[in-house]
Amino acid sequence: MQYLRFAAAFVVYTIIDVGWNVSPLARGMYDSLYEASGNDVLLDTFGREMEMWGGAQALALLAFLLLIALGNSYLAIEPAVKERNLQRAMKNAFVLGCAAYATYIVPIYLMMSTWPGILVPIDILIGGLLSLITSTVVTYVTLRRSRA
Repeated sequence: MQYLRFAAAFVVYTIIDVGWNVSPLARGMYDSLYEASGNDVLLDTFGREMEMWGGAQALALLAFLLLIALGNSYLAIEPAVKERNLQRAMKNAFVLGCAAYATYIVPIYLMMSTWPGILVPIDILIGGLLSLITSTVVTYVTLRRSRA
């Protein structure tokens, strides 16, 4: 069952992460923040549109999605299922997501002088929420099915 929960975490996280990143709300927010900071030129120079991705970019994304699903499974879902405690999954997942996203956004912010500072807390919160949703959904379904 652990492998099934890991697979479910992978699918749920992938869907909500991709859904968020292609949503008009996210795209509009990021575009306006980059433009306001003068970073839109930087993105034009260093950014890579998905249409231009190759195998290495797809593998990097797959590695991230597998690792974040593993982290959610191992650190949030499985302990919560063992304790039969949905709140454990929620707290652990939120902390994991915040920490995971902070490890990329803080160094970017420190290295790039025009990076929008407001994106630091926004991206950290988004990471926490994506993991929270993932682990909550998978744990809730697992606990609900085990009662039936």
